[in-house]
Formats: sequence, C-alpha cells, structure tokens
Amino acid sequence: MKTIQITLISFFILAFAKAYTAQAQQEFKAKATYIAFTKFDLPEDSTMTKKAESDPIVKAMMEQLKKGSKQEYTLEFTRTESSYDKVKQLATPSKPTNGISISFSASGGVGSTIYKNIEENSYIKQGNIMGKDFVIIDELPTYEWKLLSETKKIGQYTCFKAIYVPIEEEVEEEIEDDTDDEVNTSITSMVVEADPTITAWYTPDIPVSNGPGEYHGLPGLIVEVQQQETTILLKEIVLNPDEKLDLKKPRSGKKINQEDFDALQKKKSDEMMKNRGSGNGSFRVISIGG
Repeated sequence: MKTIQITLISFFILAFAKAYTAQAQQEFKAKATYIAFTKFDLPEDSTMTKKAESDPIVKAMMEQLKKGSKQEYTLEFTRTESSYDKVKQLATPSKPTNGISISFSASGGVGSTIYKNIEENSYIKQGNIMGKDFVIIDELPTYEWKLLSETKKIGQYTCFKAIYVPIEEEVEEEIEDDTDDEVNTSITSMVVEADPTITAWYTPDIPVSNGPGEYHGLPGLIVEVQQQETTILLKEIVLNPDEKLDLKKPRSGKKINQEDFDALQKKKSDEMMKNRGSGNGSFRVISIGG
C-alpha cells in the first residue's frame, strides 16, 4: 500500500513538472476568488470569562471572537508572480454594546495585500499598525509539505491533501508579577490553543506552485487551506482571462521585515490593552494570527 501511495504521488509530481514546463512555453495567467472564514473557540470556564462579567470591553471582545469573521480575497497570478488582495467592501456599522464598539480582522497567514515572486522566493506585504502603514519585505516562508494520497473533489477539481507541522520556536519567558490583574487580558489568552498543523488541498490540474496568502510550494494550485482558526477556500477561478492582470506591489508605508513588524505589532497591542480603560469606548484589533 505504501509503495502504491509513493508511486501515485510521484506520478502527479512528474505530471506537474511536465505541465509546468509546457506552460513555461506559453503565457499563462489566472484570476481566482477565495473566501476566508475565521472562528475562535473560547473556553467556557476561564479567567477571561469571569473577567467579562465586570469588564464590558472584554465581554464585547469575546462576543466578537465567537461570532467570527468572513472575508473575500482575489488572487491574480502567472507562473511566477501573484497578487493577493482583499476585496473592498462597504463597512457595515456595528451596534455598540454598552457604548463599546469592537471589530477585528483575522489573517491566519493572510495580509491585506501580498505580492509574491515565486522565482525570487520573496514577498511584499502591506501592513498597518494603529493607522500607520508599513511595507513588509521578506523571504517566502518555507513549508516542508508532506504529500498524502488522500483526495477529495472541490468544485470541478480533484484535490490532493498535504500537511505541514510548523516547528515551534523556543520563546524566552518573561518574569511577570502574579499579582498583576492585567496579565491575562491579551487577545490570545482568550483563544483555545489550536493544532498548529497546516492542512492544504491542491490540484495538479492547475500546475502552478502557488496559493492564497503566503501559502505556496505544492505541485499544483492550493484550492483550500486550513490553519488554526482560519479556513481559506477557492470560490471561483478564471483561467487565462481576457483582461490584464493587476499584480500589485505594496508601496505605501515604512519598509520593514516580518520579524520587526510582528514585534512592533505585539508591543502596540500590549500597550493598547493596558491603556484600554482611558479610551472613548471604541476598540479595534488590527490583526489576529499570522
């Protein structure tokens, strides 16, 4: 059985290589629409649940996280380049609870606008922290995918399963005062720790080593990917559309690498949580996940 599985995967990798070479001899372009769903599981009996009884901001946060988020993205791509951009939608006014209005956007590996260059193994991503724009420039993450023989039909495409388990980095623990009442008020402390495994479904029928967000590196277009609380699913795709592609490269903002951006985002988020009591009743979480 194992020999059959290896042979099957090898066959599709070979087919992908041949198709990729054939496409290299002619212009190829496509435009796809993805839907990203995010929903958080929150512990019923936790410090945050008890705190929500007396803190309206924490309560509003928990209600919004339970409700979840749904966002639409467009991926325009060629053999070697792509642009992944959030579809602009009219903001729907949310009804404030006790004078408090809270919203969030969940990335799960997805930024607002991401330009990828597969050949150069690089990406340019638009970022924003508290109203300040950044242009994040860095190398594409490496996904050591494990290809499996399991298949399923997604739309008209036969898709194969692949998984990647990120290696957890050791983080130096900070010494905290146990008497500090604000220790467990971060967004991440509200969310049940999820399995870090990334599960992707790709189709060799579209022999492009690309996918939504920063995901890439499989012998076919990634049609569906699930990472922790977020699932991204292909809604529709048009191969070789008549119109010209708009492969956007983010340019507005201060240039920074991903590591420094993440550190700054965490710092500002922590500061916002500590100072939340002196605000005007509105609260916006720029991004969750990543």
